[in-house]
Amino acid sequence: MKIVYFGSDVFFSCFEYLAEKHEIMALYTYHNDEDFFNENRIVEKAKAHGIPVHYEELTQDQVRELFENQGCELFFIAEYDKKLPVPEDPKQFRGINVHSSLLPQGRSYYPIECAMERELPKTGVTMHKITNDLDCGDILDQREVTITEQMDSIDIYLKNAENTLLMLQALMEDFEGTWNQAQPQGEVIPYWKRPADALLRVTHDMTVAEALGCFRKFNGMTEVILNGKIHFVFAMMPGSAMLPKPEMQVKADLWLFALADGHIRVTVLEKKQENRK
Repeated sequence: MKIVYFGSDVFFSCFEYLAEKHEIMALYTYHNDEDFFNENRIVEKAKAHGIPVHYEELTQDQVRELFENQGCELFFIAEYDKKLPVPEDPKQFRGINVHSSLLPQGRSYYPIECAMERELPKTGVTMHKITNDLDCGDILDQREVTITEQMDSIDIYLKNAENTLLMLQALMEDFEGTWNQAQPQGEVIPYWKRPADALLRVTHDMTVAEALGCFRKFNGMTEVILNGKIHFVFAMMPGSAMLPKPEMQVKADLWLFALADGHIRVTVLEKKQENRK
């Protein structure tokens, strides 16, 4: 099958599988410092296979051209940050999106983080058809993930990636049959908005346990203010000793950050972009 792939490293195993078993015509990806995962591995793999890599957005005319004149049979989207323009007359268009929640619950750009924020007992991943309405297409397959106290949001992303590969392999064994048996979502559930900034930020009045709990939920979205500038946190370790100063820089990206009952040691990246909504 001739496929155009949209995504980042989160579902890298799916890209790897499709590159080996089918023909990927092009990779469309993006870069965002806020995400724990980036696009480095998938871009490297694409180049190794001679697959063109794009960062720009597709137009509706380009989508139509791919399906009508270039032989594309499927768009496969797995962790992509742009809404695709579905043709007004989608007779030849077929698209599948991978969404990290049990749709219809969890329609959101941040489904895992929002599930963690809500302290849900389970979440999962859904493979569904693409429509003009975000996260609303007919469901092809779903897999659940139980959220335990030992798991953080990255664990859930990784478990979802493992389950998505299994769903993709099953789909490709009987594509037409699975496609034709897709089930409508039916229920309309409110869209989950991005967690409020106050929930994402570690502050000096927090306890060590509260700071670790924040990082467990939000990982690379977690923020701290250092020398008056907002930084993303990419690693956090607890410490029980009290600090003589609110913040102490150890290396360029390594800081000690004072808390109400101890401190945390954080590896950070300065925030240089606007939050997505």
